[in-house]
Amino acid sequence: MKTNIKDQSTRLAFFEDLYENAKLAVSERLSELDKYMRQYKGSLEIDGSTTEALTVRNITYEIIESQISSDIPTSKIDPYTYSERQSKNAHTAERLCSAVHSHLPFDKMNDLDERYTYIYGGSVWLVEWNNAVRVGNELGGVEVHCISPKNFIPEPGINEIDDMEYCFLRFTSTRSELMRRYDVSEEDSALLECEYSYGDGGEDSDAVSVIICFYKDELGEIGRYVFSGKVELSYISSYYKRKTRICKKCHLAEGICSCEAPTFEKENQLFELVDKDTLSRHGKKSDKSVLVPYFTPKHFPIVIRKNTSTEDSVLGQSDCEFIRPEQQAINKVESRILQKLLRSGITPVMPEDASVSLGNSVFGQVIKMKPGESLGQYGKIDTTPNISQDIEEADRLYDHAKRTLGISDAYQGIDTSLNESGVAKRLRISQANSRLESKRRMKYAAYADIDRLIFEHYLAFADEPREMSYKDAYGEVHSETFCRYDFLEYNEGLGEFYYDDAYLFTVDLNDGSEYQREALWERNLSNLTSGTLGDPASPITLLRYWQSQERAHYPYARENVEYFQSIVKEKNDHQNNKGEENAKEEEHSRSVLGIQKS
Repeated sequence: MKTNIKDQSTRLAFFEDLYENAKLAVSERLSELDKYMRQYKGSLEIDGSTTEALTVRNITYEIIESQISSDIPTSKIDPYTYSERQSKNAHTAERLCSAVHSHLPFDKMNDLDERYTYIYGGSVWLVEWNNAVRVGNELGGVEVHCISPKNFIPEPGINEIDDMEYCFLRFTSTRSELMRRYDVSEEDSALLECEYSYGDGGEDSDAVSVIICFYKDELGEIGRYVFSGKVELSYISSYYKRKTRICKKCHLAEGICSCEAPTFEKENQLFELVDKDTLSRHGKKSDKSVLVPYFTPKHFPIVIRKNTSTEDSVLGQSDCEFIRPEQQAINKVESRILQKLLRSGITPVMPEDASVSLGNSVFGQVIKMKPGESLGQYGKIDTTPNISQDIEEADRLYDHAKRTLGISDAYQGIDTSLNESGVAKRLRISQANSRLESKRRMKYAAYADIDRLIFEHYLAFADEPREMSYKDAYGEVHSETFCRYDFLEYNEGLGEFYYDDAYLFTVDLNDGSEYQREALWERNLSNLTSGTLGDPASPITLLRYWQSQERAHYPYARENVEYFQSIVKEKNDHQNNKGEENAKEEEHSRSVLGIQKS
């Protein structure tokens, strides 16, 4: 895509037209997404009718909420081709991604992501490097955001993010923030796109819309353009390339230039000078400092998580779409039930000249019978309708909706009152889970793509080594360092350096996240009692058991881990001391007998 436009106003008009055309192309999809969100919130609307339902039994909310998972997939990275060095680098990258997951609010983002995915059919993730981020003494880091698909505008007609030439993201910010961040003048701030106004003809709010366009230039490199209304906020061609301010007169970098009244412009910085000591520490033989190219990511910093795949759509299939007919039908049935009950009542029957007056009784009225009248002359007519068939039909529609999405009573935790063993019940839950496997796989694929972007950003921009900690299989905490130079390789044939980014990104399917915690606790206990972990009476076996329970978040497991660690350590120390005593006794015996140690 040709975007090398020098004139700012022409460039702004170009991206404005591109955005308006893309937004027009997805207007119908955006309208559908709004409809699905209203359905999830319990809308009274009936498709094809101007008359609304009287009430809502919100099965959409119930079914979607039953699928929400708080589990965040664990990173798993393997080398594309095995070598001892690449295997070690893969483990380092894996621990880096896990550390980023821990530092960022992934729990909150996952909560959004789960609902976006089931309601809209997908969610959008943005992964960017921010030099202003500080973690301890480390400057710069990755920022990850989960974005509503309503704020993602793709290139028309293209359904895969890697195949797009451009795409747009829409954010809401404040006028003041844009003035600070992008150095917008007071005069230009009036040209920013206002999010909404206070009433008809009222004052504009401080909230403004910000549009970010990621695009590929003529060479296939990623660029980034930001605008709001009639104001260009940022234009970065070759977005992933490092920039250096160079004087137009002397062509020296800012800080080195000594020109009077210099004029600077940004230039791409393609290489860095790496000293021989740094190279030698990471296995590179060099007797002098060498120029090494910076690593440049090649993909848009955007990941699309799909619910379940569908053709001709950048998102997946929405759960709301598939159970909407049942939701609408249930609303009609429930409205009919309500109408019947509102019209129902008890109508009294009494003689025409009966006397009814108020009394002080708890019933509030007294019927006075005349002499000679019989109680049989008084009665009632019960007009309460039979709604059993309506209730049965509503429940039948609810079952249809659940079966459509593969949701069973057992999956929802509803007691089906069946006389069955716990093993049989878990088997039914497992069978229900298997029907939802494709949704889990789509989540795993999205998190693998997010981890790849995290890794590539650190490979490109993390100038200083990054310290992180992790736990080994025995629960011991270790420290590890991520250094991008560890991934530096030398091509003997071409005589040039390059960064090795050939790694396979997946998620760890053995971390227990797909199991209910209670089931995982029972499974660990079964492994202990069956002897799978070793002798159940051995402190080492009990330590392994409680370490497994700690990973499964069993209450107070940590205290038991520490207790058995102390017992195992005490036992090992005792054995070591006993070994030393035996060695001394043997040495003494040899010296007494005059025997030389062979």
